[in-house]
Order: sequence, then structure tokens, then C-alpha cells
Amino acid sequence: MPLLTHENIDQILVFRFIHVGNLEHDLTNGLFAKNFSKNHDPTRKLIANEEIIQRRDQAIVKCYPDTVVSDYVPFYFSVRTPMLYNIKTGWGVPKQKQEAIVYLVCQLSELATADFQWCFTNGNATSAITRFYNNLEYLPGIDWRSIKSEDFRDNNSDGDLDRKRKKHAEFLVKDHVPASLIKALFVYNETAKEHVDNLCKKINFVTKVIVDKKNRFYF
Repeated sequence: MPLLTHENIDQILVFRFIHVGNLEHDLTNGLFAKNFSKNHDPTRKLIANEEIIQRRDQAIVKCYPDTVVSDYVPFYFSVRTPMLYNIKTGWGVPKQKQEAIVYLVCQLSELATADFQWCFTNGNATSAITRFYNNLEYLPGIDWRSIKSEDFRDNNSDGDLDRKRKKHAEFLVKDHVPASLIKALFVYNETAKEHVDNLCKKINFVTKVIVDKKNRFYF
């Protein structure tokens, strides 16, 4: 990543993907951290690995050591992540059709403000070697090559044995993110777009719904 400026901060997007069954709740109420007391959605469809959820419940956020990762709404800097691949294949999680997964897209510069308690990591937030930062000056130091790479195999062409951890670098926002900060939704195909368009119309939520025609977000 080049020298950090206001211009290229404004170009950085962060991504959160959810099951489409949770979309109406999230567009109506905003995005909630797992541990936030107002997070009352008993019908929520979980797509994460339960063991990983438990680890996030215990993982200390090192720049705010009185908090844990589950106190934050998590976003990735990357798309097409190993986690999504596991969801597609059913590796350690309930298998889901990619059509059922929706990406929520936010702009980093609207989250990294004094309105929120926020931080970011240089890799998977539960890893012991991952570092946490609450100053954007450190943003160029995370591994953008790993974040943008689609080759996250252990024997990837770069010989980077730490690729998977670094590709899962996260941006974390404490407690809640208003739905008004969602800039766009990405979906797998036209069928998913029709469903999401109808849902947005039903709840009067205005945003762009974009089909991933270039296969950048899904497998």
C-alpha cells in the first residue's frame, strides 16, 4: 500500500458477509457485536464455526485490553476468504449455498472516526501473534498482498506460510454500526439480487445491490 493519504483512505472498503436470512434484521437495526446487550435476534442464522466463536469470546483486544473480540462488529479488508470457502464446502461449519451469502460493504473512513471505538488487526483476531492497532498510520503495515491474494493455500506461490492468518486481517467496531453506513450489497447471482432488491424495497432501504459478475467475491 502506498503512503497513506486522506484520498486513499477514502478508497478503502471493508466487508462483512452474512446469511441472507439475517439481512432484513441488519438493514433495519444495524450491525451488532455478538456481546452487545441489544443484540436480541433469536432467529439469527449463524454461519461461523462454533469453536472460533468461543475463541473470539475470550480473545483480548490488545489495544483495548478490557474488551474481547466479540465486543466488536467484525469486518474483513478482504473478500473471497478462507472462511467463505469453508462455508461453501461445509468444512467445520454448516454448508451453505453461496447464493445465500450477502456481502455488506462499508467505507473505512466512515468507521474510523471519533464516533466509534475501533481498531484493526494484521491478521485473524484470535491468533496469538496478531497485532491490534487503533491508529491509521499503521494501516500500510498490514500485508495488503495477502489481503488481495486469491491464493491462500499453505503451499501458495509466494511460499508464505502465514497467508491465511494475514488474509483474515480485520477491522473491528465496538458494539454497533448503523445500517445507514452500508454503502452497497454484493450478491452471488441475479436470483439473489432479485430477492435482496425485493427485501430492500419492502423495508424501504436504499442501497446498491450488485451481482458479482467478475467472480471477485465468491468461489
